[in-house]
Amino acid sequence: MRKLLILSDCGQNVPHLTDAFETVALPHDAPAELRLREVAEAEVIIGEPSLAELSAAKKLKWVQMTWAGADRYLSGGFPKDVLLTTASGAFGETIAEHALAMLFALCRRLPAYQKARKWQDLGCEKRIAGSTALIFGCGNIGSAIARRLQAIGVHTIGVCRAARQPRPHFEALTTLFCAEAFLQEADFILCALPSDETTARYFDERRLSQCKDDAVLINVGRGSLIDLSALTKLMQAGKLFGAGLDVTEPEPLPPEHPLWAMQNVILTPHVAGVSFGHLPETEEKIWAICRENLQNYLDGRPMRNQVNTL
Repeated sequence: MRKLLILSDCGQNVPHLTDAFETVALPHDAPAELRLREVAEAEVIIGEPSLAELSAAKKLKWVQMTWAGADRYLSGGFPKDVLLTTASGAFGETIAEHALAMLFALCRRLPAYQKARKWQDLGCEKRIAGSTALIFGCGNIGSAIARRLQAIGVHTIGVCRAARQPRPHFEALTTLFCAEAFLQEADFILCALPSDETTARYFDERRLSQCKDDAVLINVGRGSLIDLSALTKLMQAGKLFGAGLDVTEPEPLPPEHPLWAMQNVILTPHVAGVSFGHLPETEEKIWAICRENLQNYLDGRPMRNQVNTL
């Protein structure tokens, strides 16, 4: 019988997805030999097998990721003639809430009060309503962020590839090439971009220097977007009101890195969009995408979130 292999840390919460395949579920910490044996027999894999495991997948036709980003497979080595799809669309709500939690906390100086360990007024805060947010990425995540900010009176500007195509919840659009012109007017800069050659180190020292001195920078996309050395240097010099980073480069961030000690910085270990074992609603959205694509695969219809690996 055709085999569907699920590689995830969803524990015992593996739902019934289809009767068309024999289904085997393995956790990430399953013995390497067992994983390789099952990968070698699978026609479909749901999860994120390593490139080394994929080299043994002789019967594989399709990989359905449970993540939104396919970065790990885009630098070469992904098998030819194997479909690759992601779970993009499942994470907008949870990542947007994480980004806004960081933003609100920084604007009200909550991390600074906690780290100061003193019953002392730390001075001025930042108002959110009436501010301007420049949001890098207008997809599922960026749109979810914009919708929430717009609802509380924030002017939203989106940065995307097709700036001439209207998008809901954005009052203005620009491209990555032109976004630099908006840095000086943005009170909040929120980043939810994927990683590619156009985004790597976009926020270098020159662009970070163009931001408002009291801007708040949030990154829930990819760590490669921000030159961390430049950010650290400028923040040590008093640039920016605060920064919230769920992703960094390098990752994990070394415990001795200066950003950990800064009162106006929030660091989280790439957990804004985590799925299994955290938010049941996000898990349900991932499985819904898997079910939809399984049916598309069986019916020969176009796949949702297909990635070009060539």
